Amino acid sequence: MSEILLAGMQFDTYLQKHEIFGKTRRLMEVCLKNWYRDDPEQFQSDMRANLQTVLDTYRFARKIAAIERNYRYEPPLDCLTASIDISDEADGYVTIYTAFWDFRGNAIDDMLTT
Repeated sequence: MSEILLAGMQFDTYLQKHEIFGKTRRLMEVCLKNWYRDDPEQFQSDMRANLQTVLDTYRFARKIAAIERNYRYEPPLDCLTASIDISDEADGYVTIYTAFWDFRGNAIDDMLTT
């Protein structure tokens, strides 16, 4: 995978240079905070905990970094995706957070799949 070139760089080098997983983690935290602020009851039902417990005790593991053609957009969008698995303290799967990036390292969209 690291042999794939993106903007003239190896894929792994690109991910590191643009701090894709660090940025994805920060966007995920904003997404979770917004969700909790907008609908704390649904958040706690889906996430099985309040926001502070999720942020302090849940495990956030890198899952996927991929170049893809995303057909959710018209016309289809070529982008980079980075996904993070969210597991509770018992390591039980809860959800996946995915951020979509352009090839300059700018976030263009995100999605939380519960």
